[in-house]
Amino acid sequence: MNSRKVTRLVSCLALGISLMSVCSSAAMTSEPREPALQLSQTQPQQWRRMTSDEQANALQYILDSPLGIAALNQLAIEGFISPGCPKTFYLNENSGGFQTLLRVKCPNQRGVSSAVGYSEMRVIFNRFESNIEDFKIERVLSEGRAPSTTLPD
Repeated sequence: MNSRKVTRLVSCLALGISLMSVCSSAAMTSEPREPALQLSQTQPQQWRRMTSDEQANALQYILDSPLGIAALNQLAIEGFISPGCPKTFYLNENSGGFQTLLRVKCPNQRGVSSAVGYSEMRVIFNRFESNIEDFKIERVLSEGRAPSTTLPD
């Protein structure tokens, strides 16, 4: 290599290293993003059914997200993806529209366990902007205790 190429290479490396140090120090001093709204017993929840436009948007968020696909896979593994199982979408009013619930109710009991069957599964998605941050699955038993999430219908 000639000296001109070496000088140019050293200059580029120095510029890259200085940019990395500036970017990393800016990242370390910036405020962390608020975590996604988490479902808890202390937060009041006001669930309502979604409109058809809201349902289309929610379904698009689910299909565009790896975590959304993971939730759908879990429903499929447990036998809840079926034309005979109606799906209903709900929105938590107190979350600013960033928490949605997908309810799948089947006419007969399903699930992967041979000991316990259930006819309803609920998936609660927590979003930040258009990205699903996490989800929680609730299995509703036909008999016994009431579901932890109360829905309007």
